[in-house]
Amino acid sequence: MVDQGAASTGVAALDAALDGLYWGDNVVWESEEPAAVEPFYGALAGRRADYDLAAFVSLTRAPDEVRAAYPGFEVVDARATGPLGRPAPLLQAIYERCDAAPRTLLLFDPLDAMAQRWGTDTARAFFVRCCPHLLEVGAIAYWAVGHGAALAQLRRDVAEVTQCVFTLSDGRLRIAKAEARGPGVEGSVFRTRIEDGRPTVEAAPAAARVGTALRAVRMQRQLSQSDLARLLGISPSAVSQAERGRRGLSLETLLDACAKLDLTLDELLRGDVHPGYRLARRHDPRRRSDGRPLPLVDDRRAGLRAYLVTLAPRGHAQPHVSHKGVELVAVVSGLVQVLLEAGRPVLRRGETLLAERTAVLGWRNLGEGEATLFWILRDD
Repeated sequence: MVDQGAASTGVAALDAALDGLYWGDNVVWESEEPAAVEPFYGALAGRRADYDLAAFVSLTRAPDEVRAAYPGFEVVDARATGPLGRPAPLLQAIYERCDAAPRTLLLFDPLDAMAQRWGTDTARAFFVRCCPHLLEVGAIAYWAVGHGAALAQLRRDVAEVTQCVFTLSDGRLRIAKAEARGPGVEGSVFRTRIEDGRPTVEAAPAAARVGTALRAVRMQRQLSQSDLARLLGISPSAVSQAERGRRGLSLETLLDACAKLDLTLDELLRGDVHPGYRLARRHDPRRRSDGRPLPLVDDRRAGLRAYLVTLAPRGHAQPHVSHKGVELVAVVSGLVQVLLEAGRPVLRRGETLLAERTAVLGWRNLGEGEATLFWILRDD
């Protein structure tokens, strides 16, 4: 991992691909077989010492069974016959635990069990309520959901809200979603095997990555394998073998696919379908900076850079770089005086300052509470 403030998945290859987990990441594992996810749950559980609280939310298993599988974990007994068997009390119990512990790890029984007991609409509503709260407080959570057709809408709704989606099938792991990571992470494919109960992950060959990306694009465009075969002028069997990584496609076919599917060859070869936006997230949302701007988007090629500045009561800070160009200061909380070459204006929460011909020299918190602001630079 590059960022020492990140959390670990317990799997070195995944940590390297993701730069670790951001505190607040909800990871949803999609798998045909629930048992296939267990080794990855176990790898994360092996990092128990990294957390102030580790809990397993059990909808079906008895507490003793869970404790045997996950030593040192608190069991949140959400079986149907108990007081936490309904969505509202269970949600409240999770909130109370996460709000009380600075570092929380939560492992959930499959969403399939929630859908079976409460119905898919209630299971979806539970996830949509719980996931953002875990993100806000910086908890790490693993969820799982099956591949069945009955759960298709639930999977789509969950994927829209969560931060990470990993799919497991046929000894392969695909990173279907990973917010705030660099280019090429989403769509990455790995081969997996289980040795002595622990997962081993390694990058898959290019053919497997391209095949998995083709399948993802095909599903997004709601095309069958026969539809894609007709579009590319190849047989459905060739599409099937390519998607499974059994057989590669010629360069001419790949170029034709890119043209007809509106992708660049680079995107397809990386297994990356670019969403058209970039999300900047902090590894540790509860960490308070020492006043130095914390980089969120720090890429000159994008034309815009964004930094987060946190000021202690009556504290002050200075830019860590000298910038010539347009700068924007947006105050999120507190009362902030912006130190400019041309003046010393004071901004309240929700107010912004655009500096077009004068540089920002620093910021001063005039209040008795913490102040937070965004400093945004436009690069020529």
